Amino acid sequence: MKNLLTIDLEDWHQLAFRRATGQLPESGDAVSRQLDVLLGILRQHRTRATFFVLGMFAQAHPDLVLRVSTEGHEIASHGYGHVIVNSISRQQFREDTARSKELLEDISGRRGIGYRAAEFSIRARSLWALELLAELGFQYDSSIFPIRHRRYGIPGFNAQAMRYRLANGLQIVEIPPATIAIGGVRLPIAGGGYFRLMPAWLVCDAFQRVNREDAPVVAYFHPYELDPQRLDVFAANRPATWQQRMRGWGFNLHQNLRRESVPAKLSEVLKKFNFTTCEEFLSETSIFESKTVLSSQS
Repeated sequence: MKNLLTIDLEDWHQLAFRRATGQLPESGDAVSRQLDVLLGILRQHRTRATFFVLGMFAQAHPDLVLRVSTEGHEIASHGYGHVIVNSISRQQFREDTARSKELLEDISGRRGIGYRAAEFSIRARSLWALELLAELGFQYDSSIFPIRHRRYGIPGFNAQAMRYRLANGLQIVEIPPATIAIGGVRLPIAGGGYFRLMPAWLVCDAFQRVNREDAPVVAYFHPYELDPQRLDVFAANRPATWQQRMRGWGFNLHQNLRRESVPAKLSEVLKKFNFTTCEEFLSETSIFESKTVLSSQS
């Protein structure tokens, strides 16, 4: 079975500094060395992935986006400004998403059909975002985590890829990140801190469990998770207050925890399981249509 490998391509140092201080610095060059590691692993295992690229990152580093595309990976949208969907209006969402889509298509020379919201922030009260995505020409979204979490997720949402009819009469495929059910509770398994903290044998066991249910694992990573250097929010820009320094210290502690295990663990997963892009998955798979009509009121 082919699983789906997805990468959120963004500048961690830039976004973490904004979260710590409220100020957005210019994007730096750390992602270049991070991409070197990531793309090297993908080449080694002859694996193509879907890169959900942040628009403002693409504007600062069009050469890196073109490099990813040239190596055969799918370029999809991660929005432009990494804004939380629940925090903006429909018009702001449309403008942010359309801006990113146009920019990425100009750089890659290919039509973008996929989208992932910043921090998986399409939730029950913002399902209207799917309608706007379909209107903009997106064929699939990968933003809805079918779990209960303080920052994201829609508990009880279908955990498998499904085609949904929308309130505006259009359709879109939702491709949720991988989860497994344990004791009636659905848990994430295939990305971020979950992947960093789980031992390799447990990760592989969880992947096999998903595949036994005749479903692909939808894994997600970020380039910063493979950075050969220690992450530091303030590596290039200094904090102005001790409160900002403390917030940055918390980000550093959390994001560096067990991160050194990621390259070897990712290589082991790519060796044992087959992966492809979301675009190829859609072209080769018959996606069932849900009877549910999704809207922000459902």
